[in-house]
Amino acid sequence: MTYILMVWTVVAMGGSSGWKAHDWRPLGEFRSQTNSADQQYGKNAEQMCEQAARQLGLKTENYRCVRSK
Repeated sequence: MTYILMVWTVVAMGGSSGWKAHDWRPLGEFRSQTNSADQQYGKNAEQMCEQAARQLGLKTENYRCVRSK
């Protein structure tokens, strides 16, 4: 299984009025580890994604761990 860390971030800023445009952008991809019998071991992808967000100090409203596969 694969999860993508998506962050809500500023993608553009405008002149003297100081407007900002925000968008969701991918920051990292996390895959669950499997053994030869296709059984999961260790941390799963969602846990690794959440851990990365915590290590970056992201607020919960500014990121999502989205399942992609």
